[in-house]
Amino acid sequence: MKNCFYCNTIKEIKKGTSKVFLAELKHSYVILHAGGQYFKGYCILFTKNHKEHTHKLPLKLQIGLYKDMMQVAAAINKVCKPDRFNYENLGNICHHIHWHIAPRYKNDKYKQLPIWQIPEKVRPGKRTEKEKEELIKKLKRYL
Repeated sequence: MKNCFYCNTIKEIKKGTSKVFLAELKHSYVILHAGGQYFKGYCILFTKNHKEHTHKLPLKLQIGLYKDMMQVAAAINKVCKPDRFNYENLGNICHHIHWHIAPRYKNDKYKQLPIWQIPEKVRPGKRTEKEKEELIKKLKRYL
């Protein structure tokens, strides 16, 4: 789809120009959420093709996407050691099926809030580009 963020990201992945690409899994692609590293390891998993409604997918694909999501969570867990995870599949703004996989930590002063209610100025975190590159390398090892 022409104006879809994730379709455009897939094009970047295929060209080899994505700076946040982590892996192509069986049913999905995974990227590091470049603007959300307040949650170290925050990733987004999205379908390989533009689909908009999870409930309309064949059950086998739904299960496959869930397995892919758990594979991403396992990788984040090995690299970042979070206290827990938030998994969010909304689709209100970008309709391409995708999940936000947000690790949460004990020292998170916003732990009572969903990630969307954390102040926008806080969400990017304070990770340098070099730290993000290192994080990508480490996560790729487990994906």
